[in-house]
Amino acid sequence: MSRDRPSAPGPVNGPRVALVTGADGGLGRAIVRRLERAGWRVAAGTHREGPLAADLADPAQARSLVERVIEGFCGLHLLVANHAAMSMAPAHEHPLDDWWRIVDTNLSGSFYLARAAVPHLRAANGSIVLVSSEWGVIGWPGASAYAASKSGLIGLTRALARELAPGVRVNAIAPGVIDTPQLAVDAADAGITLDEMKRRYADASPLRRIADPDEIAASIEFLASDGAAYYTGQVLHPNGGATTAS
Repeated sequence: MSRDRPSAPGPVNGPRVALVTGADGGLGRAIVRRLERAGWRVAAGTHREGPLAADLADPAQARSLVERVIEGFCGLHLLVANHAAMSMAPAHEHPLDDWWRIVDTNLSGSFYLARAAVPHLRAANGSIVLVSSEWGVIGWPGASAYAASKSGLIGLTRALARELAPGVRVNAIAPGVIDTPQLAVDAADAGITLDEMKRRYADASPLRRIADPDEIAASIEFLASDGAAYYTGQVLHPNGGATTAS
């Protein structure tokens, strides 16, 4: 199956359908691969191009994305809100339009998607997984907008879990540092090379390494599985012990 273009609908009792946003990023690609290996039909949402592209800071585009998935895949069982915008700047210098771009994409965009997807997820007894961040738990200097938006996702997870139960489960993950191209933003802000940035993060972890994207995708696969049928309102912390050590 193409990861970008909806294929012909499968049988009524065929594979479950997952919408994964941010599917063109390092973690997004790993999530798509994991779910496909587990037998899901994956609608790979992107930001800039392709039949499932959408600017999720725009509620109309978020709603349109869900509608395109329903039309192309004839159902929806799982929403993985993995999209994210990020930039680094001191709080007193952070341009306000950039602050709102990050918050509107990461937090509001996840809400817009959930709102559009809920009727379809209820019909399928489906679930939602929101991708937060370790920085949404502990904060981080220079990342006020990103950390605030990711912290907001934890509150959104817990509120939606109570509101949508028992028909729809809602959980989140708050991963630590992942070996993806996103680390280049951190390195540039710190004024060091990407390799040095990776070494710093690894040295700060109790496990002395950073995560492979597939390890984080495994947590999402679990939350979407029947093995997590009694999980809702939960936040998993795959971070190598970083929050334990802080």
